[in-house]
Amino acid sequence: MRPLVLALFFASGVCALVYEVVWIRILSLTLSITVYALTTVLCAFMAGLAVGAGLGARIADRVRLPLRAFGLAELGIAASGLAVPALLFGLGPAFLWLHDALGGDGPAFFAGRFLLAFGILLVPATLMGVTLPLLSRAFVDRLDQVGSRAGILYGINTLGAVVGCVLAGFAFIPSLGLRATSALAASLNVAVGVGAFALAHRFAREPAPHESARRAPLSRHARLAVLAFGISGFTAMGYEVLWSRALVHFTHNSTYAYTAMLATFLTGLSVGSAVCSRFADRVRRPLLGVGAVQLAVALSVLAALRIYMSFERLVPALGEKLGGLASWSHVVALIFSEAVLTMLATTLLLGCMFPFVARAVVDSLDVVGRRIGAAYVVNTLGSIAGAALVGFVALPALGVRGAFLALVVVNLALGAALALAAAPRRAALPVAALAALAAVAAFAWIPARVFEQPFLDRFGTLRMYREEVTDTVMVTEAADGSRMIRYADGRGTAGSITLPEDRTYAHIPMLLHADPKRVLQIGFGVGHTLSSIAQYPVESITCVELSPGVIEAAPFFRETNRDVLSDPRVRLVINDGRNFLTTSRERYDVIRLDPPELHTAGVVNLYTREFYELAKDHLAPGGIFSIWVNNVMTPEDALWMLVRTIQDVFPYVTVWHGPAMFSWVINGSLTPHAPDVALLEARFAEPAVRADLATIPMRDPFHFLAHYVGSGEQLAPMWQSQPLVEDDHTRLDFSVPRSRDSYFGIANYNTGGWLIQQMEPGAVHDVAFAAFAEKIRHLAGYKQPVVPVLRGLDGLGAEEVERRVEAALETLPVH
Repeated sequence: MRPLVLALFFASGVCALVYEVVWIRILSLTLSITVYALTTVLCAFMAGLAVGAGLGARIADRVRLPLRAFGLAELGIAASGLAVPALLFGLGPAFLWLHDALGGDGPAFFAGRFLLAFGILLVPATLMGVTLPLLSRAFVDRLDQVGSRAGILYGINTLGAVVGCVLAGFAFIPSLGLRATSALAASLNVAVGVGAFALAHRFAREPAPHESARRAPLSRHARLAVLAFGISGFTAMGYEVLWSRALVHFTHNSTYAYTAMLATFLTGLSVGSAVCSRFADRVRRPLLGVGAVQLAVALSVLAALRIYMSFERLVPALGEKLGGLASWSHVVALIFSEAVLTMLATTLLLGCMFPFVARAVVDSLDVVGRRIGAAYVVNTLGSIAGAALVGFVALPALGVRGAFLALVVVNLALGAALALAAAPRRAALPVAALAALAAVAAFAWIPARVFEQPFLDRFGTLRMYREEVTDTVMVTEAADGSRMIRYADGRGTAGSITLPEDRTYAHIPMLLHADPKRVLQIGFGVGHTLSSIAQYPVESITCVELSPGVIEAAPFFRETNRDVLSDPRVRLVINDGRNFLTTSRERYDVIRLDPPELHTAGVVNLYTREFYELAKDHLAPGGIFSIWVNNVMTPEDALWMLVRTIQDVFPYVTVWHGPAMFSWVINGSLTPHAPDVALLEARFAEPAVRADLATIPMRDPFHFLAHYVGSGEQLAPMWQSQPLVEDDHTRLDFSVPRSRDSYFGIANYNTGGWLIQQMEPGAVHDVAFAAFAEKIRHLAGYKQPVVPVLRGLDGLGAEEVERRVEAALETLPVH
């Protein structure tokens, strides 16, 4: 019957990771996509697991049918798995109340946000946490096989988590959406619970005496093993945070990249635990085994960093070995290869910890559940501390390299300390000395600019390089003196050469509004768009930017952004745009967004119907909502999905393009905002506005009208058959990275042409650009006549307007 029990625990692991992925995605919509919010959610989830493991430790040895208790927990997980999504999707009003009650952003609000997430996830996470102690009690029935049976149990559950992670990220959520995916996991939980009930009597255990644990306190070695397991959890989560940050330089920032990294991390833990369980019980000094694992973990991280140093050459070579990167499957294989090369050895070793720790702490069958549960609690608490302290303290204070080396030193010190405690002194002292030598050598072996070097190799001159908590931001300078802001995750960028485009995006909604006074700009970029908004006689401009590093880069573009942040009308807010609107009660005449490309993880939160509803609620009467999208890096069906979704919320929609036509600006409003020629002429007569338009160059209203693509009604044949983009089923963040248009989310011109030649075999940059231009010409074919929608002609004939617009169109760079 044991294989059936393992199958049940495998399925339980599948469900647990499916839920975790679903819950984090839903909470990112409400609590924002900032690293602070996501870490809060993760820590709340793990805190629930710790509570459950603690509860399981107290009851596991006292129940006669631990498998039945496990079945009850699975049924409870199923019930909560169905209920939690509804609660999470309805958090908006509670979140706003919490924000107001705690005085806005600040420590109290962050604490309240944690408690809110923890309170919702407490029941299901607690039930998940209770399962390991219960199954350990049922599965481990021989003292001489504690390590092997506990290790295989932990390994098989973690392997289920790998499968759940991959299924959720690559199949279930993309095709079914979040609610249906939760329901599918819940149905599997029910099956697991029923199966556990059927097997319960086969694994009956005599309840341990209530006082048995008190009569058998942990030995000194057992306490050290539990402490080491907690520190191991700290470093494991720290490494996960840091590798996610380091690998994004090469995998780039898509939903699939994070799924691949998490799956690789969990695979290592699973296989490591399963392999080590085969010999853990034969080790005479399990504490020494724990120490040896820690020393090996440190060395594996140093080796991985050295491999990482060659990625600029190694990754293209891997792409060639795969037969090029012209297909999505090859790109996925490359992403997994990058994760395996850097993370797998370390996580295999970290997985070895559990069998050794179980062997060290369990000295009686009466305390199997209690001891394993207690060790799991300490490990989970260490993981929580690692996620928070490494991400928010070590990384900004020491940088990515410094944080890596600090964790390596922790592993080396822990390994040396355990060797001194468990091995004869004459053998332990040389080990401790070698660990100290390795700690010193690590700082020389890993260069100071290890994470900066790939960008020095690609771009030459870096005027700024900042590793922030949120992301890595840099400013590059070309030989001609032009500057660009770039991001380590490869998302879109801006700079000197994008000045005409950036300024156009601001003018499209501003020229169409009769009297804009209050403006919200989400996304700063390099400040070009914001500075154009500031040329209008507005009363206030609120700019919301997610990354502090972007603001640090602003002075490098002072000549073109006119030092706009010093304008007294501008209020800067560091926050996620959706989160800002969720907690704001202000209304605006114009709301503008310049999000990154849609293949970037989390960006889709600004492109769903629910977000547009939120923005609509913050528009003043007669207001205009305006959002940018890179049309050449977005598949055509995805573009029409966006238009359809905006049209579903705003009855009046118009689509415009920039001077080079590689981007669309989609406007939505509750009242008509058809182009008014008289209003446009008045705007062009304003000296500051006219001067700014001349730099695009946009010399008169007809040059502006040449950027018109069409109204919602004119474009209806293209968007009517498309599905909506919704919070429950975002679609685009899964479909866009799979497309050649986005270069599968891992390459673009902003990364120096990185890997593009392997996606278009035999192509040089000019040929690749020709494909880019062909997409522009194709989309230009959707342009509709602007004359039928014009107002305020004041005697101008339709033919004359059409002639002037056509003449202006011929001056655009695309022609």
